[in-house]
Amino acid sequence: MSQIRALLKSGELRGIQGGGRNVWRIAASDVEDYITEAYRRTAERIAAGELPE
Repeated sequence: MSQIRALLKSGELRGIQGGGRNVWRIAASDVEDYITEAYRRTAERIAAGELPE
C-alpha cells in the first residue's frame, strides 16, 4: 500500500481520490500502462549495461 501511495503522490501512477476516507481509485488501464512503462525502462537499463541480464 505504501508503494502505491508513493507512486500516486509522485504522479508515476494515475488515480483519483474520492470520498471522505481518502479512498483512491485506479483504472486497470492505468495500472497496465504503468507496468508497460516499467518494463520499457528496465529493458533500456539492461541494454545500457546498468543492470545485469
